[in-house]
Amino acid sequence: MPRGASPKRERQYKHIKQSAKKSGRYGGRAEEVAARTVNKIRREKGETKSKRSGSKKTSTRSRTRARKSSTSRSSPRSSKSPARTGRPRRASSNGRGFAGMSDKRQREIAAAGGRAAHKQGTAHEFSQAEARRAGQKGGEAVSRNRSHMAEIGRRGGER
Repeated sequence: MPRGASPKRERQYKHIKQSAKKSGRYGGRAEEVAARTVNKIRREKGETKSKRSGSKKTSTRSRTRARKSSTSRSSPRSSKSPARTGRPRRASSNGRGFAGMSDKRQREIAAAGGRAAHKQGTAHEFSQAEARRAGQKGGEAVSRNRSHMAEIGRRGGER
């Protein structure tokens, strides 16, 4: 850890280092990874000395992101693109990680996890009373949406 780091960051460093060594994740690089992680956090929280103002070195990655975001904001939405329906746009649209996956893929993964939990015997099983309470709570939540209820009423007995 660099000199001048707070006791909190020292503890954080030790904890990350111990965790990395215990799991054997980084081999002999546990200290380096812990230091880099803590320094990154310090940088994000503004706890490090600021860089000289004359230095304008930026990474290619950040310049590319800035360019992409500025072009996407300025261009109007084309009429060819379909209107979004259902869930709102995801936070991570770059295709990385769970949040970047399609709804269908997320459901597949969640379902596989549920099946594995049931097979392992660690899944929660609802009693009749619990299921009744949960269903009632869901029904109450849906009923609060007046426009939804009005739409149901307009449709009447259709299926």
